[in-house]
Amino acid sequence: MPMKQLPRMLVTWRTANQLLNIKPVIMKNEICFIALITTLLIVASCTGKKSSDTKQQHSGHNADQPVKNDIDMVTITKRDEQYANITIDTVKVKTMAEYTTLLGTTSFDERKITVVTSRIRGRLDKLFVRNPQEMVSTGQPLYAIYSEELLSYENELLNALQQQAQFSNMKQVIDQLVEGARKKLLLWGLTAGQIGQLEKTGEASPLVTFYSPVSGTLVELTVGEGQYVEIGTPLFRMADLSQLWIEAQMYTSELRWLYEKPVIAVEFDAYPNEIFSAVPVFDNPSVEADQKISLVRFLITNRSHQLKPGMMAYVNIKRNEKKTIVIPKSSILVGNMITAWIKTGDGMYENRMIELGIQNKKEVEVISGLKEGELIVTNGAYLLNSALVLKKGAGMPGMEGMKM
Repeated sequence: MPMKQLPRMLVTWRTANQLLNIKPVIMKNEICFIALITTLLIVASCTGKKSSDTKQQHSGHNADQPVKNDIDMVTITKRDEQYANITIDTVKVKTMAEYTTLLGTTSFDERKITVVTSRIRGRLDKLFVRNPQEMVSTGQPLYAIYSEELLSYENELLNALQQQAQFSNMKQVIDQLVEGARKKLLLWGLTAGQIGQLEKTGEASPLVTFYSPVSGTLVELTVGEGQYVEIGTPLFRMADLSQLWIEAQMYTSELRWLYEKPVIAVEFDAYPNEIFSAVPVFDNPSVEADQKISLVRFLITNRSHQLKPGMMAYVNIKRNEKKTIVIPKSSILVGNMITAWIKTGDGMYENRMIELGIQNKKEVEVISGLKEGELIVTNGAYLLNSALVLKKGAGMPGMEGMKM
């Protein structure tokens, strides 16, 4: 053996002695020494190769089937997915708004109610409109009154007209008398046509017909035929039903929403396939500081008169519209914390904590915890919950809740 290799072999010998914890043995000849060193080198070489092969095998295994150590991850088979009827949906970005639904009742627009009163003293001889909800047009006959007082005013006009023809030299004075008599009759409720007919025929009558000053629906009849009435006695209440109010109650703290120009859609059980638009009416009395609930009114158009006072209405107030991440409500799990199941791979699912925002009847906004395009479980989460319980243990918090 060349002498220059001896120092290197001596180093190996010392290392071998330390690893095997054996005492050095003084060899009597060089052959025995070389044999021992060769054996140790072969053993070391084999051990290193085995260790290297083992690492390569583990590395290859991990590359084919990654091991998930995350405690919120579960893996199930294809068969289990079908058995649990697991349904997947995609996390989307959609336009969403907050909705508040109020239960209200339609009523007359009080600004559109006309009370027809008696213009003269007398006896109600005839009622031409009797039935509530009866439609009335402007100029339609309403009632006839027998009035001696009105008869005297008619005769006053006829006398002035006769004087006008007889005393032409006093034309200016007589003309003033005629004009004054006409104005009195107009004041007592006669129409210009009735006055013209009186002047034409020259025949006064104590029985005079009065006509409707407005178009609308008869809401209330407060008198009967044969009844004596005074000036100002209420006879009819007429309402314009082309517009209605919807009255509802609202928390005082929420009244500010009505000033944010919300979209208001109204639904009625009687018309399930129709949506009606409405606007807030800001003419309510001032709200007391300690008042928690306030009466609110909404104005709704009713040109076809299909809506009637007293109908129940659902007032949907839409506000705070924005684009945001949205998921179905069926995806949400509520326990000690709010979570959802996310599909991360074939048979692999993650139970992730999320933060919710606004919601409507079917969907809910996700403020944090999800990204657009992720796959979310909307049905069959009970199997995943069970698998996670088995993985974490029976005392796992947050899974004893129910779906939203």
